[in-house]
Amino acid sequence: MAVQIHDALGEWSTRPGPVYGRLAAAIRAAIERGDIPPGAALPPERTLAKRLAIGRSTVVAAYAQLRDGNLVDSRQGSGTWVRGAPRHADREAPREALRVAALRDATALIDLATAALPAHRLFRELLAGPPDQRTTAMLDTAGYIPAGLPELRQALARMLTAQNLPTTPDQILITTGDQQALSLLCAHALHAGDTAVVEDPTSPGVLDILHDLPVAIRATQPAASDPTGLVPLIDRYQARLAYLMPTLGPHGRVLDTANRARLARALADRTTTLVIDDTSQAGLTFQPAPPPLAAYAPGGNLVTVGSFTKLHWGGLRLGWIRGPATLIATLTRAKARADLGSPLLDQLLAVRLLDHEDQVRADRLETLNTCLAHAGAVLARADALPDFSWQPPDGGLSLWLRLPFGTATAFAEVATRLGVAVVPGALLSPQRNTDDHVRLVYARPPEIFDEGIRRLAAAWRQYRTSATITADYPQAPVLV
Repeated sequence: MAVQIHDALGEWSTRPGPVYGRLAAAIRAAIERGDIPPGAALPPERTLAKRLAIGRSTVVAAYAQLRDGNLVDSRQGSGTWVRGAPRHADREAPREALRVAALRDATALIDLATAALPAHRLFRELLAGPPDQRTTAMLDTAGYIPAGLPELRQALARMLTAQNLPTTPDQILITTGDQQALSLLCAHALHAGDTAVVEDPTSPGVLDILHDLPVAIRATQPAASDPTGLVPLIDRYQARLAYLMPTLGPHGRVLDTANRARLARALADRTTTLVIDDTSQAGLTFQPAPPPLAAYAPGGNLVTVGSFTKLHWGGLRLGWIRGPATLIATLTRAKARADLGSPLLDQLLAVRLLDHEDQVRADRLETLNTCLAHAGAVLARADALPDFSWQPPDGGLSLWLRLPFGTATAFAEVATRLGVAVVPGALLSPQRNTDDHVRLVYARPPEIFDEGIRRLAAAWRQYRTSATITADYPQAPVLV
């Protein structure tokens, strides 16, 4: 299997100098940091060239520069690997992760990759307001509450109960973001040799977690578009964990109520499979979101995960898990070992935000509807991306665009060099099956979105006109 080193390379193409020198410098820096360990096999020259949308001769020159610096060894028929340890064919550099696409330098690059909104005005007002009685009382404690602030657990329990999922505070664990919730659940449910089932495409965060575990990953179509495929796959591989996003996965779809109920009942019958229902974007559906899966079949294996990040602000690193009280107690002990508890000041702010949830949601949806209408008009223009196909989403911050041809990984590399970032579908697929799509964030101010699409259209023209279609990889343009 080809090594995937996008994560280790970072924003390599923005470095100065000739392209082969930029690539060599990025690989050298990754080796020196330890991100590419001794003995790790580098991708074959042709493979890396296709992935990065550059000529093979560029990769050859970069590898030669690394050999001259005594950083790598090469052997005909055996490839190129990092020096300092015996070569291991299965020792790979880190899998590429979405954090590479979440751009840091907003002054140089238009970020249509990071699916997050600025802080809502109520968030800013509450943050700047004077401390209330609850804040004062909390500051008089030691500040360590591994399961989460009792007031926040109570508020979330009331919210879920109102969504037809009866919940008590002892069924809630507060986590440091959605990502920690997934980490705790995967570590609890999976052991070496187990199988996890995910949708394709899925959350890049869960893929990062699963690829770091000694487990097999199987994928099926999203439940929101094909609710019949998930359960047979669980049965076939006796999966111990299933992760799904029936409410606004990368494709932007919401599973309807009837199919949601049927799927929930079937999953509840698979009692040896821990099912994670990720509802982190439920607050951004254009129509009121259906209840979580556990509301339709309250089996002990149906667990709900949520987050404050998407609706309120990406910097509010708070998530939660809703499940059986016994499971929550076990996960709380694991969380205590990890970090002793999530920040309490953030949790106090979250309690106050829940009092204004309806207002925040109404404001967000007004903004998203305006942005989506603008994005649709821009994308339909002849000078934009008229040959890309997409369907209006059921909510969320992104569009799921299909390329007319070629691979999204290579196209995204060209786009980055022209100053705009999108997420190639390969980052959201366990086997890179969706590399004919890009995820593009439309929830941006009009002037930012317009400039991003202008650069993206220029990138597509360069990618399209410079493509070399080869017999062994007919969908992979190579740019010289």
